[in-house]
Amino acid sequence: MIKDDLIQEIAEKHDLSRYLSAQIVQTLLDKIVDGLIKDSRVELRRFGIFKTKSQAARVITLPSGKKIKRPAQKVITFTPGATVKKKLNSKKRKLSSAF
Repeated sequence: MIKDDLIQEIAEKHDLSRYLSAQIVQTLLDKIVDGLIKDSRVELRRFGIFKTKSQAARVITLPSGKKIKRPAQKVITFTPGATVKKKLNSKKRKLSSAF
């Protein structure tokens, strides 16, 4: 699913214009980013927690063998809430026995 799919589904489900639905989705995403910048943590109960984490500078080796320096940076992590975990794991998946 991409952002446009989400906008379309919200518009259809709640009988909203696509424009208003897009504004709602964008506002939500903007507020999540603002929360990460300000507090380094955004918790959406029963959905999950977004956090920022610092990664130290390091040297990366590319597949060509060339080494480049990557500066320190912040990355976002997501920990799903109990409701999301339960829904993701509600259907048992059959593993292929091709190995």
